[in-house]
Amino acid sequence: MCVDEKEIFEICQSVDSAIAAELAEAIVRGTSYDMLEAHYGILPISRRSFYRRKGTAQRLMRQRMAHLVEEKNGQYTIVWGREE
Repeated sequence: MCVDEKEIFEICQSVDSAIAAELAEAIVRGTSYDMLEAHYGILPISRRSFYRRKGTAQRLMRQRMAHLVEEKNGQYTIVWGREE
């Protein structure tokens, strides 16, 4: 995905502001819940909720990357990547 870290943090902030930094680190670096907990101490969220929120953030990132383009014949296609 072509999303920079600042944008990923903003998406994570909108999902859960209490653990936005940890979510962003998990998405950018691929750090697991257990490694985050070992590094930062006890997180204020359960493992299951953490991965659910991580999935929500990743889904929002995919939705931002997709946009519709109308072809010459009038049909729409999904194009992945930024609209420039």
